[in-house]
Amino acid sequence: MTEKKAYRTTELAGYFVAGQRVPSVQDGDGNRAPKVGHILYLTDAEAKYEQGIEKADEPIVAAPLSPGKGASKTVEA
Repeated sequence: MTEKKAYRTTELAGYFVAGQRVPSVQDGDGNRAPKVGHILYLTDAEAKYEQGIEKADEPIVAAPLSPGKGASKTVEA
């Protein structure tokens, strides 16, 4: 088995890192974001892969929430 080392998540981490779920925290506005500083245990290969992912060219912003569209036809049971 390959030895795993402890790594801390940064503000660039998503909700999943190397297949492991990163817990989220809620800010003052009620938005959830991955927890910065959460400890993950990764192999050297997993850490190298995750560190090799490039940052996005533009800042990532949340998509606006819009109400869903109603059904076009009613269904009778």
